[in-house]
Amino acid sequence: MLGAYRRVGAGAGVRGHTGGVNDFVAYRPEAHGIRSPGVRIRPAELDDVARVAQLLALRGCGIDDALEQAPRMIASLPVLLVACLPPEDPRAGGPGDPAVDRLRRSGAPVALSGAFVVPDEMAPPGGWMVSGLVVDPSVRRRGIGRMLLTAVVEQAGRVAPGQTLRSVVNATNRASLALHRTVGFRRVKCVSRYAGITFEGGKGVLLAREP
Repeated sequence: MLGAYRRVGAGAGVRGHTGGVNDFVAYRPEAHGIRSPGVRIRPAELDDVARVAQLLALRGCGIDDALEQAPRMIASLPVLLVACLPPEDPRAGGPGDPAVDRLRRSGAPVALSGAFVVPDEMAPPGGWMVSGLVVDPSVRRRGIGRMLLTAVVEQAGRVAPGQTLRSVVNATNRASLALHRTVGFRRVKCVSRYAGITFEGGKGVLLAREP
């Protein structure tokens, strides 16, 4: 599903930002009852290519493929957001955790998610789709995934008002299914293949969030 995208609402005049989020409005977790540890959510930029590739690799994508996909995603997805830890906020990571401390000091993205228009050549055609959600293992279970997915939903709604947003999740990934439910997605059906994604044993779940 990462190979081809349709550019919608692109703001091509701003270099280095994802097309449809050039007018990105800062996401405020507290507005959704989420206690934020100072995490900052922003559009992915060309300077993030290496880190975006690393995050893609966490999903099982080979590093060579990830390095090829990352700049294409940043340049073409209508919505592509990253979450970063604030260096000055000690609540962002546990004390003495070297992996978290490195991420905090570097300001590198720790999570990635976005949304795109399903190309007509994919089945079924049309509609908006979450491009996936990946959170660095060292910062999981801190609410960052929920914050980021909520921000993606909000931004997709701004870029394409009134559109249903879909997502597919492995049926065995209970944490991701629960996360989607908290953000307003409902279960539609089980699928073996959707938008270019094939699930072994047909264990995929299609979810949808109505506008």
